[in-house]
Amino acid sequence: MSIFWNIFFWLTIVAVVGIVAAVILKVVNKNAETRKYLADAQYGGNYRAIAEASASTNAAVLARLTEVETRLGAIEKTLTDIP
Repeated sequence: MSIFWNIFFWLTIVAVVGIVAAVILKVVNKNAETRKYLADAQYGGNYRAIAEASASTNAAVLARLTEVETRLGAIEKTLTDIP
């Protein structure tokens, strides 16, 4: 019976140490991730360049859609004018 309690004691110690190590690892990783995001936000990150590129692309798409709408309006007018 003494061997059982000895093994049980050591298994419990290993499990508790494993859980504590996992919690510490999670906290350290979350802290590093938060610092990375804060540093990225502080220096503008890549988000500013992405937003500027997206804005110019959106303007080009909007201009093209306006042209297509004008052409479709002309085609619609032609089709409605046919008796």
